[in-house]
Amino acid sequence: MAERKPRKPRKDDLTFACYLILEDGTTLPWEETTEEQRNRFRENAIKRLTQVMSDYYTQHPDEYAKL
Repeated sequence: MAERKPRKPRKDDLTFACYLILEDGTTLPWEETTEEQRNRFRENAIKRLTQVMSDYYTQHPDEYAKL
C-alpha cells in the first residue's frame, strides 16, 4: 500500500486544546499534567462511568437483559 504524503495545513483547519480539571478545581493544559494526575483522572472517570451505567441498567432492566 502506498504511503500518503502529509498534507499541508490550511488556514481553515481546526485545532484543539485539551484541558484537565483537577479535583481541587484547577485547570491545566493536558501537556502540563503529571502522569499521576492523568492516572487519577482516569480512575475517577472509570468510577463515574461505572456508577452511571449501574444507575441506567437499574432503571432499565430490559436493556440489561438484552446484554
